[in-house]
Parts: sequence; structure tokens; C-alpha cells
Amino acid sequence: MPLITWGISALLITLSLFRFAHKKASDNHLFQSHRTWVGLFAISSISQATVIGLLFAFSMVNEQMDSVRILLVFVVCGFASGAINSLNCKQWLAASSVSMLLAPAAIVCIVLSQNYPLALLITLYLLYLILLGRKGHDEYTRAFKIEYQLEEQRLELEQINKIDPLTQIYNRGHFNTNFEFQWNASLRNKEEISLLLIDIDHFKSINDDYGHLFGDEALIVIAKTINDSIRRRTDLVARYGGEEFVILLPQTPLKDACTLADRIRQKIQNRTFEYKDKEISITASIGAGSMIPQENIDPEKLINMADKALYQAKDQGRNRVCSSSKELRL
Repeated sequence: MPLITWGISALLITLSLFRFAHKKASDNHLFQSHRTWVGLFAISSISQATVIGLLFAFSMVNEQMDSVRILLVFVVCGFASGAINSLNCKQWLAASSVSMLLAPAAIVCIVLSQNYPLALLITLYLLYLILLGRKGHDEYTRAFKIEYQLEEQRLELEQINKIDPLTQIYNRGHFNTNFEFQWNASLRNKEEISLLLIDIDHFKSINDDYGHLFGDEALIVIAKTINDSIRRRTDLVARYGGEEFVILLPQTPLKDACTLADRIRQKIQNRTFEYKDKEISITASIGAGSMIPQENIDPEKLINMADKALYQAKDQGRNRVCSSSKELRL
């Protein structure tokens, strides 16, 4: 008996340490494969259930364990109830663990002690737990699907709130959020950040002469032209309002921003729009601003710089790029 007791205790302690190490590894994201994680977790769970189940079965036929048999009944029932609830996300694992806890005792009662009523009682309890686990698994799956659908809807609504419904590029609200983030990043890294404001020339006259449907179609095409002109994931194109667009260019000096601006201006100028068999050309004026952020500088300063440069481009005859920068000593 002492040898068996010490052996079972050593096994349980070893398995408990293994499960503790498994949890620590999970918390530190050390598992590269989800399948490996599940496999190790299943092995440790079923092994622990098997050791406890064999101990419970042994107590059924060993008179020396009469004093702890009732305690083992409560322990095993507690483990079984806990396993069926905590493992119901993996129904096969829950059923396997519960079976290894209770099945050995039922077999011992039939084969060795011929205690059929007790074997029947344990078997019925086992079947009850498995059916309860199946119901719990169905409820868990249903709740998970509902939560997943709600999360998808939330993300979809969040994405919709970022997008301008006409041009299908980002809206001003998303630009404001991203601008604050990129400004702070440039402030930390002491890097230059540039911004382009693009305004379609004489857009009110275009709407008056050709109609708002033509104007909307022009906005859609120009928005796509601008959006297709950027390459980096950190750059952002947004509709700033009406016929105005904005491009945010982190880690970009003014010279490179102006080069991009002129390339966009030429693409818009070279694009032709058709209206009742007529070809119509549309141009745009672009203002560029650039600075290295500092603590005492309001981020709106950069937008104002680009806005002043935009009005300068309009005053000089439109269809051109003008720039403004602020050189700051660090």
C-alpha cells in the first residue's frame, strides 16, 4: 500500500507540474502550433483523469481504503463535473476525461466485486455527464457563433464608419484619428511628416455645367487615381470634404511629397471624362506642407501650412503644386 500510494502521488505531482508548465508556456505564447498545444493539453488532462480513475477503481476492491473511499467518491465526482464543464469546448476531450475517471471503477465493480448495482449507478452517472457535456458543447458552440457574428458586424460597422460612401476611400474622421497617431509617432522618432491637400479646380462650375451625377463620377475616378498613386502602407488618402482630398505621408521629406503631388496632378490632368460625346479635362491644385513635430507645435499647424500652400497654388493660376515647410532645430 505505501508503495502504491507514493507511486500514485508522484504521478499526480508530475502531471500537475507538467500542466503548470504547459499553462506558463501558453501565457508566454511559446507554442508555434495550435495542434501541438491541444495535443499536450489533451495528453495531460486524460493522463491525470486516468490516474485518479485507477485510484478510485482500486479503492473499490481494497479493504484498506475503506476509510477514504467516500472521500474519493466526492473527489472523483467533483473532477468529473468540472471536466465536463471546463472542457466542453472540446467534446471528445471532455468525454474521454470523464470516461477515464469513472469507467475503470464500473469495470472493477462488474469483473472483480460483482457489484452490479454500483456499476450500473456509475455507468448511468457517466452517461448523464456525457449527455450534459454534449448539451453544454452545443450551447458553447452556439454562443461562440453568435459572439463571432457580433464581432464581425462590429468590425464591419467600424470599417463603414471609416469609409466615405461616395468615393470608397477613408473619410475625414478616420484621417483625424490616423493623423494624431502618425504625428505622435513622428514626434517620438523626430522624423519629418508631410501632408498634401488636393482641391479639384472649378468643381462648382463642373457641377453647374454637367450636373451633380457627373461631378460625383468625377470625384470617384479622381479618388481612385489618388489612392492608386501611393505605395506605402503608412501613407493615407482620405476625402477631406467636398472636392478636397488629403494625403498623409509619414517619414517623408517635402521634396518627395512634392514629387508625388506633381505626379498625381499630372495623372488627373491627363485623365479625360466623357459627357454626352464630349471629352472634358479636369485639373487639380495641390498644397504641400512638411515639418518635424515638436512638443510645442500644434498638429493643426501642418494642415494650415498645406492649406496656405493650396491657396497659393490657386492664386498662381491653379493646376499646380505649391509647398510650405517649417525647418526646426532639435
